[in-house]
Amino acid sequence: MELRDLRAFTAVAEDLSFKDAAARLGMSQSALSQSVSRFERELGVSLFERGQRRAPELTPQGRVLAAQAKALLDHAEQVEASVVDEPTATVPLKVSSISSTFAGLVPRVVPRLRAALPDVRVSLMSVFDTHVTRAVLEHRVDFAFGRLSEAPEGVDFSFVAHEPLVAAVPATHPLATRDRIDLVELRDDPFVLFHRDEGIPGYDAIVSACVRAGFSPQIRTYSLDDVAMLSSIACGLGVSLMPYVSTLHAFDGVSYVPVTDEHATTPLSVLRRQHDGLVAADRLLELVHDEMRTLAAREIARGNRPPLLP
Repeated sequence: MELRDLRAFTAVAEDLSFKDAAARLGMSQSALSQSVSRFERELGVSLFERGQRRAPELTPQGRVLAAQAKALLDHAEQVEASVVDEPTATVPLKVSSISSTFAGLVPRVVPRLRAALPDVRVSLMSVFDTHVTRAVLEHRVDFAFGRLSEAPEGVDFSFVAHEPLVAAVPATHPLATRDRIDLVELRDDPFVLFHRDEGIPGYDAIVSACVRAGFSPQIRTYSLDDVAMLSSIACGLGVSLMPYVSTLHAFDGVSYVPVTDEHATTPLSVLRRQHDGLVAADRLLELVHDEMRTLAAREIARGNRPPLLP
């Protein structure tokens, strides 16, 4: 697939006019038409329905390609910029994270990666679990934290840990000063949680833990991320269960209390493209496992339930 042909197709798909697209690209209409036709022959499909007296229309295959083309071109431009435009060539590494690992794990491992590999330029973004596999396969993400417990098709899967769920309660809550609690002690409290479609494995882990304890959580407030959730808890709007790494982020007005249920856990995993050959991603994964071993040892020394490592 030639990038020039993909750009030609994208211009026509956006303008739905060979004449307008050719003017925008600074090429003749015939040259543009030849580029698109060559692209169609290479793919073995028709991308446009053409007619002498009507504007070109995208075929079903053309609509599928148009939806993906911009991401491919954007990625190509980023790669080109990282090699050509930078005064010193750097290696880009796009890392996506869920809210909990942004709070407690990413700030611990990314600085270590940058110290070990100073030529690596890390960019961070937030991607929900429900979208992360596509983001990896479409090259929008190189290294993705998530809550999946098994490998999706087409990606490399690395299991990191089963994290204990920890109660997050207002600092003024009667349970806030306890060393640990039973989950059932939260049965009468309103819960603050995220919507299930924003993180199905994490949501199901929390609800399942409550059901095993003998109650269904009364979800009264929904929050988009950890900061909004913790703010709601600090304001006294409810309680929640949060992954262990979230509790590494101190938040005024919130107390973290371990729970006794040894099955109250949520998976933590990493997704990458298969055979990506990214040395920086290999090193980052090593640092993640090393940091989790350190944290597990710390919690054991404190007498708390540690993350369960593979």
